[in-house]
Amino acid sequence: MSHLIENKIDITVLITSISQREVTIKTANYYAEICSEVILVDEEQPHLSIEEINAIKKRGITYISYNSNGYKNSNYEKRKIAASHSNNIYLVHSNHDERYTRQGLIACLAELEKDINLAFCAGQAIAIRRNNSKIYFTKSYENLYGYMNNDTAINRLYYHANQYAPLAHYSVWRKKHYISATTETLKIHDSLSSSNMLDEVIFEFASDLTGRSKTVPELFWIRNRINPPAHGTREYREKGKQVFEMTEKKLFLLFQKLENVQITKIMNGLWINFQFVRTDSFLNKTIIALKNKLRIFKKKKMKSDIDTFLNENKLKFDKHDISNVIKSMRL
Repeated sequence: MSHLIENKIDITVLITSISQREVTIKTANYYAEICSEVILVDEEQPHLSIEEINAIKKRGITYISYNSNGYKNSNYEKRKIAASHSNNIYLVHSNHDERYTRQGLIACLAELEKDINLAFCAGQAIAIRRNNSKIYFTKSYENLYGYMNNDTAINRLYYHANQYAPLAHYSVWRKKHYISATTETLKIHDSLSSSNMLDEVIFEFASDLTGRSKTVPELFWIRNRINPPAHGTREYREKGKQVFEMTEKKLFLLFQKLENVQITKIMNGLWINFQFVRTDSFLNKTIIALKNKLRIFKKKKMKSDIDTFLNENKLKFDKHDISNVIKSMRL
């Protein structure tokens, strides 16, 4: 396994952006130091000049300019464009201001090489935050811990609905499966163009249809909760019942070639896992209010010492690796 012994990991990192180009290029530079290929699809106007493109090309970054022309599903189209330019067997998509650890990437690649039926693999996620002038860390997506989805296609869908996390969006993938899932997602969203807060689940379930998935205990994904959101992020106004109704229609299209799949069973799982969308009853509003209070309580327990925090959460990590990641974020 050459990528385990060479300096750079044999993986393509796909980075797509709408704005915040300076932050995006910092992220691309980080990956260029540890991965064999980085592809940046940039929507921000004006696009980089020839001189600027040549400068980042020297650092091993492929730059692709993109014009959405108002296309509502440009986020997935940009990822598909980037994936189609990849020269590696494995790839991963990264947000423009977030990081995957070197150790986490290698651990996921090892799992993919060990099991040919594994389509994608992720690790554990934490968030980095600032409170006053100090940096703190919190755990993200508890359902990522111990995630193992290796049953039949239909049972993989049920498992994912019940143990929901945006696993597929942030996994290391076999390139062919990633392109397949992204293509199918675009087809579904184009068929029913209405966008809502649950659009991400279409890609998640399209991913389950491509093969098995799992997570590893290594710290893999560091979410940036300090940098303000990128301009251009879509704001959804619809909540409640109509969101779930549109999602069910899209899932019906996605699963139309499957026999005996129970969409109601999947929707029940989503109904439980996306309670923040359910604002159409007094009970749901009460539940959300209680969860917000719980978040405030959790924030009081945030840790500033990352070694202690990671050990308490039983995550595998490399101190030098983490130090490199935090420095690269320049927070």
